[in-house]
Amino acid sequence: MAFFLKNKAAMLQIYLLTFVATVQAHSRLLPGSCNFESNTCGYTSDADFTSWVLHRDGHFVAMEAVNDDVEGSSGSDIEPKKEVLGLLLSPFLEHDEWSCMRLVYQITESAHLEVLQRNEGRSFDKPLWSSQAPSDSWVIASVDLQNSSEPFRIVINGRAGPSAGSSVAVFEIHISPGYCLECDFEEPHLCGYNNQWNVNVNWYVGGGGVQLPYNNMPDDHTYHNKTGHFMYVDSSYTKTFREVAKLVSPMATMPLSGCLSFQYQRSEERGNLFSVFTRDRLGQYQELWRAGLENRVDFSSAPGEWIHVQVDLKAPYSVQVVFEVGFNSPRGGHVALDDISFSPEFCSTDTEPTFDPSIANCDFESGLCLYTQDRAIGSSWRRVSVKPNIFRNGDHTTGAGSFLLAHSWLGPRSGYVSSVISPTLPGNTKFCLRFYFSLRGFNQTEQALAVYLLQQGGKREKIWTQAEKSTGIWILADVTFQTSQPAK
Repeated sequence: MAFFLKNKAAMLQIYLLTFVATVQAHSRLLPGSCNFESNTCGYTSDADFTSWVLHRDGHFVAMEAVNDDVEGSSGSDIEPKKEVLGLLLSPFLEHDEWSCMRLVYQITESAHLEVLQRNEGRSFDKPLWSSQAPSDSWVIASVDLQNSSEPFRIVINGRAGPSAGSSVAVFEIHISPGYCLECDFEEPHLCGYNNQWNVNVNWYVGGGGVQLPYNNMPDDHTYHNKTGHFMYVDSSYTKTFREVAKLVSPMATMPLSGCLSFQYQRSEERGNLFSVFTRDRLGQYQELWRAGLENRVDFSSAPGEWIHVQVDLKAPYSVQVVFEVGFNSPRGGHVALDDISFSPEFCSTDTEPTFDPSIANCDFESGLCLYTQDRAIGSSWRRVSVKPNIFRNGDHTTGAGSFLLAHSWLGPRSGYVSSVISPTLPGNTKFCLRFYFSLRGFNQTEQALAVYLLQQGGKREKIWTQAEKSTGIWILADVTFQTSQPAK
């Protein structure tokens, strides 16, 4: 035991300098939090199992394997050491809102640590998180606690294996409102986010009044000053054509469905890619969002504004969120990230104003509605009305109303284009575009009529096209599309 305490105390000297400040930074800790400085805050050991011991000098609770060998009945044989089990039970908790428990722990040798949730009247405890990976220092685990209308208890299940020195220790239990994905990077533990190490490019903590000589870092978004913190990555040490830096969230321990939000700044000199993915326990990736070429600022002159991003996240199983930046050269620029949050409501119905798709509807009976024309790339569409006759149908709405007409003049003219543009449609939403068209003519072309998505920055994506047909009748077209960025 003396050897055990000596090792723990040595590690705590370093850890206390950083993590104690973390606790003080929080204005609101929920019941069930404990730093084990002088007592166990209502946590008790289950009397049917091995007891957890409070070490006041080191401010932690621990349980370990029995050191004494037990002699067999013959007096000559020695029974092998056995695994010992200890349950540490929290007081009854009532959390009406989603919360996040951060567990600071250490496992040595062949020990095992598990966190469960116990509700009265239920036959089994609900597993939330577990680990049996030994470590040489304190480790932080993030465990989601789903909102519950019933009182419950947290069960910390420690198992010390038969090998010598096997032990489990808990330094702090820290429960705060919100989701474990959320982070403003103002605390030393960075909410459990980890940089996936790369030899040349990595995510670092920025701000805190520190300015690097080779760039002009922005104010953080949380406090809007130089003392706040954020995460950043730059391309200064890029060596190969494709260098990737990954910032990975803790693994969600509950299914998540809602709106993921974050703030970022981005500069681009000779190319970088900024994307957000989910990654499940099997290592499979799914892209949630990607920054467009227009979403960038120039850090070298003056820091720009933080850009707010909202993206729907649907994860019926445990996932991590991965913020990934790829560089192609040492002049690939920078990316800064701050204030990650999560809402249980989807972005389109909660955090963003409700969008009415009817603003993009138009029958052209009394004008162009909210549609506009791009006169820079060609001639205009004209709103016309004709009486139906044997040579031409009237409009589709009433037969005698108005419609838009575009045509090429007589004579060989190439590259003749007329464009009409809808109002802006929000990103991350699926739409069905329905319209009626009529094509007439003798000179057949492969793309007489086309529909594009026009994103910010001028990027165009073709989503539908129709070759010219000399039918002269109204034809119905349905086009389903979705875009990650606002588009027209």
